[in-house]
Amino acid sequence: VTLTTPKQRPISAVMALTFLALCFGATLLCSTSSLPVVHLLPHSHCDAGYRKSFDDYYHSEVQYILDSMLVALQQRPDRRFVWEEVSYFSVWWGQASQEERQLVTTLVEKGQLEFIGGGWVMHDEADTSVYATLNQMTLGLKFLNETLNVRPRHEWHIDPFGHSIFMAELYSLLGYTSIILNRVPDSVKQQMRAEKSLEFMWQSPFSEKEIFTHVLDIHYSTPSLPAFLNLEVKVAMLVAICKEKLGWYKTDHVLVPFGNDFAFQNASLDFASMDEIVDVINNNSTAYGLTIRYSTLSEYMDAVLSAGVTFPSRGGDFLPYLACSPCGSVQCDGTYGNSPCGTTDAFWSGFYTSKPAQKLLSRVQDASLRALEMVRALSLFLGNANVEEALVLAKNTSAIMQHHDAITGTSFTESYNDYNVRLGKALTAGDKATSFIKAAILCSASPVTYTLSSDSVSILSGLTEANIAVMVVQNPLSHDMLSYVSVQLPQDVCVQVLDARMTTVESQVVGSMVYVLVEVSAGGMEVYYLKKTSCEEQKPIRDLAQFSITNGAIELNFNATNHLVGWSSPASNGSHSVEQEYIQYVERKSFLDFNVCDGTNVYTYVPQLEDTLVLTPKKLPTTITANGPLIWEVTQTVNSYLNNSIRLFRPLSSDFTDQYSNFVEWNTNIGPLPSDNASSFTSSFRTDLSTDSFVTYSNGIYPMRRTYNSSVLLQGNTYPLVGGAHFDGAGSQTTFSALAKRPMGVTIHGGIMELMLHRRLPILFDRRGDDDSVMTDSVLLGFVSSGMAQPITMATSMTFTSPLTLHFAILNSSDEWSSGCLTSWSPLQSLPQDVHVLGLDLLDVHQDVFEVAFRVINSGLQPQSVDVEAFFKLWDVLDILETTPDYQEVQGSLKDDDVIVVLNPLQLRSFVAHIKTNQL
Repeated sequence: VTLTTPKQRPISAVMALTFLALCFGATLLCSTSSLPVVHLLPHSHCDAGYRKSFDDYYHSEVQYILDSMLVALQQRPDRRFVWEEVSYFSVWWGQASQEERQLVTTLVEKGQLEFIGGGWVMHDEADTSVYATLNQMTLGLKFLNETLNVRPRHEWHIDPFGHSIFMAELYSLLGYTSIILNRVPDSVKQQMRAEKSLEFMWQSPFSEKEIFTHVLDIHYSTPSLPAFLNLEVKVAMLVAICKEKLGWYKTDHVLVPFGNDFAFQNASLDFASMDEIVDVINNNSTAYGLTIRYSTLSEYMDAVLSAGVTFPSRGGDFLPYLACSPCGSVQCDGTYGNSPCGTTDAFWSGFYTSKPAQKLLSRVQDASLRALEMVRALSLFLGNANVEEALVLAKNTSAIMQHHDAITGTSFTESYNDYNVRLGKALTAGDKATSFIKAAILCSASPVTYTLSSDSVSILSGLTEANIAVMVVQNPLSHDMLSYVSVQLPQDVCVQVLDARMTTVESQVVGSMVYVLVEVSAGGMEVYYLKKTSCEEQKPIRDLAQFSITNGAIELNFNATNHLVGWSSPASNGSHSVEQEYIQYVERKSFLDFNVCDGTNVYTYVPQLEDTLVLTPKKLPTTITANGPLIWEVTQTVNSYLNNSIRLFRPLSSDFTDQYSNFVEWNTNIGPLPSDNASSFTSSFRTDLSTDSFVTYSNGIYPMRRTYNSSVLLQGNTYPLVGGAHFDGAGSQTTFSALAKRPMGVTIHGGIMELMLHRRLPILFDRRGDDDSVMTDSVLLGFVSSGMAQPITMATSMTFTSPLTLHFAILNSSDEWSSGCLTSWSPLQSLPQDVHVLGLDLLDVHQDVFEVAFRVINSGLQPQSVDVEAFFKLWDVLDILETTPDYQEVQGSLKDDDVIVVLNPLQLRSFVAHIKTNQL
């Protein structure tokens, strides 16, 4: 038997008979009328930083991928390519010639090149917040729309380390057709293969939305076809692989990735190697029992979704991730030779906490961006080049940090340092822009130009008895705020705080900080003054034994060895026992130091429970450092690298419904950690609310009920804490809740909550985890009524992670400011407590009509209504368009006489308003 290709390449009789046998034995019969179709998806997965920095990757690899891809696609019209990372493409586009830009447009129009995903980066799904995720998606989709008039319809999320249920909600809201996943736990993937359920309708439990979802059956890399093999053998291997894959899906179409990390740097050569295989198969398709083609995601999805097949539905998320890839599935039980590669205890739950200092810095930068967006939009501040440049930098940096090797803490040193530099520059520029706008708003009528600074120590060092400092407080949230703020003071400087009427405002100095009670309207600003005064420090109380502190609502009880043992408050429905300990989990090193399938690393968390160490000493050195009237504080020293403070604030409401009546601020200073073992460090809170059921919030918004599975190890029961987590005891009406400013791992078992604070993993060949940073971190802890746990957790989390911003300047007197500047600015009417603005952005202006975009979400348990015209009280709202969350596609409009927006529980809605104003 002799079969020929268009190039008359002979194929041996043995090979032909082999594939006839394969075809005959397959469940999918070979026929010329309806052969299965293999869709090869050419792609290159380009991390926005990992081993190299973003810029180094672009200059050394990515630009050549994009350049050579364009050449290769012109060589054969049947070639295809898909591109995901808009951040890299935006750099290339900015440097491209007009001819190159036109070529991209032509290839997109012909269907050879397709943009998929559309985000600035391929974002992580575990540690990211909804706000930051929406920002990075908006940035990418806006760029594609403005440059190419292109909008992706398919998400390609093939490398994030586990998948969040928010993805089903997000991409449904964006109007996407499908989402492609990869890193689901390997045990789940194997079950999906056996059940032919790798393709399903992913349902969001928070709405009636669902999206078609495809899980890659193995990984996103090209099937292994070693280059040294001859063509016939490579054809044989690929056909056999594809036929096995076809058995895992319901249709006669199968998606086979053709690419890998930073692949196609010489695209013509890569395509030519595969062209030979494609041509052989297609010219002998009857014998091989299939056809093969290059496809875009749209071409594959069109074929699958028109096949007339009913797909199963499923909900839930895919966290934590357990990997066997790149290890083979035969290794997953840990019995493959002498290597433990792929053992079932290496869950990827370590990255929820890895590099905690950078995680916190990223969240601080997100809060800075939010404050800048808010004040710029509400003041309709356009046209200042420095402000616009700072805004672009802040948005781009926030977006880059959502990459699945950035916020996760899994990047190598060069990239890690680059992320820190980017964050520092964005924070500096964003802060200057925010302070500039604040001064411009308040002092537009003043002949004096004031420069405000957030550096309180530097500014207040110039404070004397003869002058005064102004403190401008900005509220970046959509609710009126009565809150405590803290101001760091220079050494040996104390201050008296006054409001705009020169009335003394209550404050208290604790150490180098002064705490002030301020009141600021939604989105607004208030001015306070600071006068230098003599210092009257409270004397610390030491030599304590069996004592308590109380703010009038919460009482904390400590035993004779100074350990916390009891908690009572109105919200806790009586007294509860609470015991806290710091724990060190020594972790198992992998068989190979760089192996991501087994042992500990920046991704995984593999504690050796027999080596667990309780760090809290039996006798805990403790000092009361503040004893009212606003602040009560206890500091404790655990060891040379670990201490904490426990802080109460005076309640602000008589009915004890405010944050300070419900939550304690627990601050931990930890690091540098010892380097003698690979270890993770947790803070454990043992309560009397015995339960194995708890709630975490996917991406900080969407509640997910978890249950501790005692048949799975501790690391497999560890989940990402983003925003908050809580649990209640069986039959109890009380919930114990924890809120964090940055992502971390959390688990709850038997009424014990463990928060993973820090990790240090000194591994010989993989230095990423050798983190010697010092963390100064805060969490809020509280007992709340179970029926209100969700809205209270959400509302408090918003204020905790987006604090009031403070800027200062030295004046000769308060009259200097009040004579030419406003002392108050109130642009918004406060929203209902459960309704939150997740982005407010000034888009453009045309003939005095401003275009303002905003998103709102209801975190409560009941529907809420928002009167948009009343909310924007300084503006005349001309019309409101409802859009997708990226503001690029209009979905409807609100009637001119009906600007009431109704939000169901956990419903996110997005709008673009056209407004006019005569007030600022």
